[in-house]
Amino acid sequence: MSISSRCGAARWLSGLSWLAIVVTAVLHGAPPPRIVAIGDVHGAGNGFVAILQRAGLIDAQERWSGGNAILVQTGDLLDRGPDVRHTLDLLMALEPQAAAAGGRVQALLGNHEVMNLIGETRDVAAELYQQFADGRSEARRDDAYQAASKSNFGSALDKTEWMSSHPLGYAEYREAFTAGAPYGKWLRGKPIVAEIDGTIFMHGGLNLEFSTESVDNVNKRVRRELSEFDDGFRWLQQHDLATPVSTLAEVARAAQGEWAKLDAKRKRDGLNDEDVTEGKLLLPILKIDSSALLNANGPLWFRGYSSWTDQEAAERMPALLKKYKVKRFVTAHTPQPSGQITTRLGNTLYLIDTGMLDGKFYPGGRPSALEILGDKVTPIYVDR
Repeated sequence: MSISSRCGAARWLSGLSWLAIVVTAVLHGAPPPRIVAIGDVHGAGNGFVAILQRAGLIDAQERWSGGNAILVQTGDLLDRGPDVRHTLDLLMALEPQAAAAGGRVQALLGNHEVMNLIGETRDVAAELYQQFADGRSEARRDDAYQAASKSNFGSALDKTEWMSSHPLGYAEYREAFTAGAPYGKWLRGKPIVAEIDGTIFMHGGLNLEFSTESVDNVNKRVRRELSEFDDGFRWLQQHDLATPVSTLAEVARAAQGEWAKLDAKRKRDGLNDEDVTEGKLLLPILKIDSSALLNANGPLWFRGYSSWTDQEAAERMPALLKKYKVKRFVTAHTPQPSGQITTRLGNTLYLIDTGMLDGKFYPGGRPSALEILGDKVTPIYVDR
């Protein structure tokens, strides 16, 4: 056989092999993605790093090593523990690294992220504020106190009490979670629910008694409610009724005071267009307890998936699976007393909060992850 004939045959065989690959892919489909879900971290930086490494997603230098895997973190990076900055910085850094390798990092908002975005800081570790403090923190805190004292809601502030509840670093911490700051901007861009390859991932749970909205509309609702709160908070600051470090309780009190004035004016003289605009800005703050951001039955706070009896779960889960056309739900939010990932209702529901922040908050807790590879679902722990 001539050289040209042999080359032609080689090209023909090469083409046939490629055709076989294409036909196989069409017939059998692409392999399912490797998905690794991790629940509540709560500032447990060492535990977060350890489980990411155990799952093969990061290397010893804390850089992405997971290839085309998908990491889903279901919220509550923040609060309680002291290592919040490390966990935030790490997850933010892994996003582009994973994308460059063909993988993906899908961070979701939990209730504690939303709490911090709207000024509810009751669960922030006191030592965390020190990480945000600098040489000008004392002066900033004094300025913040003076501004709060001059505002309507802060006319009778007790300085000692206020200083105690606003330690050094508090102003800088709050600034870090505003809409224009890196942490605040990054978090506001995250959804609360993600559907990936037939699995719904989220922090709390979808409760059909609260809402029957689609996944996309649930995410849009939370994003809209956060934006509306930001708008109302900004208006209060512009009118010297709140300061950038005002807590959620202080913001709500200021909004209630202004609403009372508007209502009195409405009854006395009627409202003009400017008054109506003000009312529209204040209303989301006044109704925030019934919003998806804070409602106990809403998607960020709902604990039914863990607290339902077996009978209740058997009655309700099929409707959820049917409505959202998925195989399973993976949620966190409620620490599992066993310190292990819990599965319910024939492996259609996985509860993955295993109390990573072991110690006074979750005795017996430990880091964990849930690996999903098609229909194979496997818990991962640091020790096994």
